[in-house]
Amino acid sequence: MTFTRIIAVPALALTALLVGCNDNQKVVEADLLNQNESLTKQLDEKNNNLNAMGEQLARAQKQTTDLQSQLEACNQHAAAPSTGTVEVAGADARAFQGIEGVEATVQGGDIHLTIADSLLFDSGRTSIKDTARKSLDKVSAAIKNKFGDREILVVGYTDADPIRKSSFPTNYHLGFERAFAVRGYLDRKGVMGAHMGLMSFGPDRPEGSKEKSRRVEVIVTSKTATSDAAAMKTEHPRNAPAAAGKVDATKATTSRATTPAKTTTSSKSAASTSSSRKATATTTTTAK
Repeated sequence: MTFTRIIAVPALALTALLVGCNDNQKVVEADLLNQNESLTKQLDEKNNNLNAMGEQLARAQKQTTDLQSQLEACNQHAAAPSTGTVEVAGADARAFQGIEGVEATVQGGDIHLTIADSLLFDSGRTSIKDTARKSLDKVSAAIKNKFGDREILVVGYTDADPIRKSSFPTNYHLGFERAFAVRGYLDRKGVMGAHMGLMSFGPDRPEGSKEKSRRVEVIVTSKTATSDAAAMKTEHPRNAPAAAGKVDATKATTSRATTPAKTTTSSKSAASTSSSRKATATTTTTAK
């Protein structure tokens, strides 16, 4: 009986010891879990900070690249010889869209307005048709409102058919006179004449058909006109009215030049007849 009690005491002590060990292990495991969770949160925060810093670095690198490009452009512009013109960015052809007979496109920073010959002129003529005036009025208004300081180039084109009926020596002359007529019209509508130049390619740059080849282009360039105050004054081309109606003007001039000559001849004949009658009367009287 005494022996049994001696054995029971160590068993109880061992059980108590095992229970105490389990409790300590749970405490340790819980502490480790808390530490792991805290470390995970810290790691996530550091990763987020690293990502934000990476984005900031990327933006800073892009800004640096942009600034370097701008600096290079400024250096090139400063090193280039002065031509008296300034490049203007942002060509926008929307101001010319919807104008009848006018096709507006952007080519290399310039706005090209292609105006159909059938809208502007009769065959072999340089006088602008009445039906074209509404479209040209809209073109001139858009240039004045949006591009009043730009250099303008007016270019004439023809088909390759040789000149037969009109009074122009070549297609180059015809193309030039038609461009000159459009320039004169735009000038009279307020587009500064000192800003507009003239060219004629004649038949040298054909399009897909003869009808498309016959055209006038008004090119709104990407350059501002000279700042010379004297040149900025509105210029009215001296021969613009004649260029706008060359055939009619030529006929009228010929008619006016011919009529006085006939009148002078008739006057001389009348004077001669009168003198002859006087001489006859004098002879008759003397005979009598």
